[in-house]
Amino acid sequence: MSGYLSADELAELVDCKPNQRTKMVTWLRQRKWKFEVGATGLPRVARAYHDRMMGITDEPKRQKYADEPNLKAFAGAH
Repeated sequence: MSGYLSADELAELVDCKPNQRTKMVTWLRQRKWKFEVGATGLPRVARAYHDRMMGITDEPKRQKYADEPNLKAFAGAH
């Protein structure tokens, strides 16, 4: 099994035919998914990224910001 989704898997995700590469790219861009276009024009989506985006992995999403501000950072500032 490849680390990237196959054309058939992408087509199922996007609800199009496996040869409709432009439709796949449009769908991915509209939803702000990360991908690269290969030499054949097929978008390459990492399987692990797909699983995180679809919520089908045990791996937690990385949290960009802390839940609470770090007030100690301001303790010495005047």
